[in-house]
Amino acid sequence: MAFGDDVAQRGWQTGSVVPTAMLSEVAQHLQRPGQQPAEIAEADWLVVVSQTCDVVARQLKQEPWVEVLHCKPQPGKPRKGYRDLESTRYIDFRPNRSTHTDLVLTAHAIDNRYVIPRELLASHTPDPEKALDAVASRRLLGWYSLRAGRPSWPNSFCDRIPRTVREELESALDALSDDIAEVRVQLTPNDKELPDEQPYRVSVFFVVDEEIWKSSADLRQAVHQAYAEFVSVLKTCQGIELD
Repeated sequence: MAFGDDVAQRGWQTGSVVPTAMLSEVAQHLQRPGQQPAEIAEADWLVVVSQTCDVVARQLKQEPWVEVLHCKPQPGKPRKGYRDLESTRYIDFRPNRSTHTDLVLTAHAIDNRYVIPRELLASHTPDPEKALDAVASRRLLGWYSLRAGRPSWPNSFCDRIPRTVREELESALDALSDDIAEVRVQLTPNDKELPDEQPYRVSVFFVVDEEIWKSSADLRQAVHQAYAEFVSVLKTCQGIELD
């Protein structure tokens, strides 16, 4: 049997969680130069964030390492600024709405990310009590994709959104349950620094997972209302025009 087939049969994939029995073997890899190894508490989740195709690559030499993210419980709901992929550094998210209804996890993209030898997966099975659901797995991978592809907002664009308006924009999302919709803002045709007399043209999109969108008419209505309020608030900014 190929190495990757063995790993796949054990159930390893994106979103799998390293079991307690495996922690002693990976401990030496959970540290940065000059720092002590990370302490993984019983309530923490050490989540596989490599793509499944890499986790189950047939030959060990193809992918010698697997990336894992150390996630810690966060009291309450996902926090503003850290939820819905708003930050490229921090993320608050619900790992599995079926098995851990009220649990919120938090992590830092770099400080909490490590690589461990993939060969260790062939000696263990993932934690049977912890695993990301499909939605959380997609969003976590999407979050890392944004880190590589999301440009910084032009300063002249940010200056046109006063702090009070930013607070109103965040408040417009409060009516939505957390982790329901991703807010995406596109600047076209110009995403560079512009003089004050030249407006930014903006398109706003709320992106919702299909399975969530189809689950409830009330939820769809909430998304529509939050979108309308968000756009209405953004329209009050001088020098910003919405498409």
